[in-house]
Amino acid sequence: MGLPPPPPDRLFAVMADGSGALTWGDFADRRDRIACALAKRLPDKVVSGCVYGKNSVEWVLCHQVCQTLGLRFSPINWHLAAGEIAYIVDDCDADVIFFSSEYASSVAAMRSQTPKVKAFVCMDGPCDGAVSLEALLQEAPPGSRPPEHNRQGGLVGYTGGTTGKPKGALREGKQQMPPERRMKMLEEWGILRMMPHPVILMSAPNYHAVPMAWLGFGLNLYATFVFMPRFDAAQALAAVERHKVNGFYMPPILLKRLLQVSEEERARFEVSSVKTVMSGGAACPSNVKEGIMKYFGPVLFELYGASELGGVAIMPPEEILKRPLSCGKIASGFDVVLLDEQKQRIDKPGVAGEIYAKGFNIDRYHKLEDKTDEARYGDYFSVGAVGYFDEDGFLYISDRKIDMVVSGGVNIYPAQVEEVFHQHPSVEDVAVFGVPDDEYGERVHAALKLVPGGQLTAKELLDWCDGRIGRFQLPREANVSFHSEDFPRSEAGKLRKKALRETILKLKGRGGAAAGGQPRSRL
Repeated sequence: MGLPPPPPDRLFAVMADGSGALTWGDFADRRDRIACALAKRLPDKVVSGCVYGKNSVEWVLCHQVCQTLGLRFSPINWHLAAGEIAYIVDDCDADVIFFSSEYASSVAAMRSQTPKVKAFVCMDGPCDGAVSLEALLQEAPPGSRPPEHNRQGGLVGYTGGTTGKPKGALREGKQQMPPERRMKMLEEWGILRMMPHPVILMSAPNYHAVPMAWLGFGLNLYATFVFMPRFDAAQALAAVERHKVNGFYMPPILLKRLLQVSEEERARFEVSSVKTVMSGGAACPSNVKEGIMKYFGPVLFELYGASELGGVAIMPPEEILKRPLSCGKIASGFDVVLLDEQKQRIDKPGVAGEIYAKGFNIDRYHKLEDKTDEARYGDYFSVGAVGYFDEDGFLYISDRKIDMVVSGGVNIYPAQVEEVFHQHPSVEDVAVFGVPDDEYGERVHAALKLVPGGQLTAKELLDWCDGRIGRFQLPREANVSFHSEDFPRSEAGKLRKKALRETILKLKGRGGAAAGGQPRSRL
């Protein structure tokens, strides 16, 4: 946008509780000094850098050190096991890894598997076998400037991992978005509503695609970032009040947790500063949309996209309750085609097909040309989502192709069933998926977690669904299980259905019922 630099004393980043504050002037000085000192420790032919830690001021500082040195950047999911992280670090050819001290044991465990790493940097204190961020800062005097380089940077974001090794979604550094299109995206995402000084709450993990996009926008707009290392709904609302946050992204599961804070407690927080809220990463239930709009006002945007595709479709606040099942119209600069199983285009409204998009696709999957070729259709790219358009051009996501249940030759989309179940006031969370059936091939199973104190039987739920969804899409009463524990989810809000399905099948094989104190059906 060509904005003038911010005043040096403008707040750059702070933790949600008010600690760790760093101004833009201090940030720029620390970034350059650390980059200068690190460059002296690394050979010229370095390629990539990783950051391994929860959201923090140091996290974004190290991200910007990588940018300054032109290193291709890979954020690491701190939920992964040491072996999985070692795979990512080695696969992205990391030369330097920045990590938090709480993960020092994981870093130590993977050293033998990551021989390419040339420097280990602990972000928040001294650590055996690593240089501290503070030590690097002291090695370069104020005013130091990093050396010139011809590296192009870029990003490798690792996706999935539940069905095999994570795939690295590669965007090369030469891939740039034209300024006019970036401005249009800022408008469509509701970011411009937050000007002239965006204050962004970063509560979803930085390693995910949408938070990374918000981070990029905020850096270009000289925003103030408020970081939460782990999400807590009441603390998030307190941070909004304390820092006068005017925008944030949260996946639906976190938005739902905001609404689970009692109305009495929510009323105590001053949240009128909020101008933009974005949901994405998973389908947002209609009742969550309604609750967020009631609490914050007409500020909710819904995004459909993927690490591989960018933000493909946007639903603005003006339409979000009128078409609660749609994720919006195709964003500026994107194009989408729907293909049937024979790779023929579908042009008829209401007919579902696999979604292929182009406009801001990744260059390729890192070191996985076969996976890249499988996902491509000419200039278009797919992540396996299935959807359809209505007559007005609004996109609806039916489900992911791999999650679709085929029962007796009929396609059943779990997301549509989950949307209905989410509307029941006693249901806190739901996962719908297919389980083997000797007669039909697959049958629908629904795993439910009730709200605290909720009472519901399978029969009551299925009777309640009459008139809301076709009966053929629903599970039988014997295929509804109730659970007391939280379902396995990524921090982006995506259900880990494979893990949950395996748990259900194991319990069924033992003839047992799902865990939990609520009324439940036997499996």
